[in-house]
Amino acid sequence: MHENHPVLPCAATPQPSPRRLHAPDAIVIIVVVLTAAALTAFGLSAVGVLQLLAGAGLVAILLVGLGKAAPSKTIRIALGAATGPTA
Repeated sequence: MHENHPVLPCAATPQPSPRRLHAPDAIVIIVVVLTAAALTAFGLSAVGVLQLLAGAGLVAILLVGLGKAAPSKTIRIALGAATGPTA
C-alpha cells in the first residue's frame, strides 16, 4: 500500500530569526520590574502599581508619538485608552 508523505518546505528558504533583546531594552524591563517590586514592598497595592505602570506607558507612547510626528488619529487612540471608555 502506498503512503502519502507530507511535503516539507524547501531548506533553502531563509527563516526569520527571533529578535534578540538588546541591552537598553533589557535595562528598561529590569528597572520597571524592580520599581514595581519596590513600590509593592513599600505598601502600594498591586492594582496601584499596575495603574502607575499603565499611565507611564501611555505617557511614553504619547511622547514617542509626538516626537515622531504621529498622525493625530494615533494620538487620539492613545488618549482614548488613557481616559477609558466613553459612556
